[in-house]
Amino acid sequence: MSKTITYVVTFENERWVSRCPTGEVEGVGVARSLSQLERDLAEIHTWAWPENTPGVEFVFDLPEDVAAVVAEYSREKELAEAHTKRVAELAVKAAKVLTSHWSEPDAARVMGLSKQRVHQLKVGA
Repeated sequence: MSKTITYVVTFENERWVSRCPTGEVEGVGVARSLSQLERDLAEIHTWAWPENTPGVEFVFDLPEDVAAVVAEYSREKELAEAHTKRVAELAVKAAKVLTSHWSEPDAARVMGLSKQRVHQLKVGA
């Protein structure tokens, strides 16, 4: 895939409706589910650009109250992912520091992990 075509998606009359604001694809796509809408658009892309088929991306135009909840969820998810990454980095660092002074079983006890997990962290698995 060389590029991605972005569609603005709304829910209208019990159907998901897609519109391409850039005009690369004319008209609207309509489907009962987002999965079906994505498959339909991918088929259109394959037919229209067989040699260099672009991907499909959705931007959702949601009601304001729903959009606010989704935005809050997205922010918290990003924060959680960043924290998870940082915790993983610190686990490796702690395992290496602790095992440079004490045994893997003792380091595991301090970290609240299994000795196998401490060994994995120490050797970089």
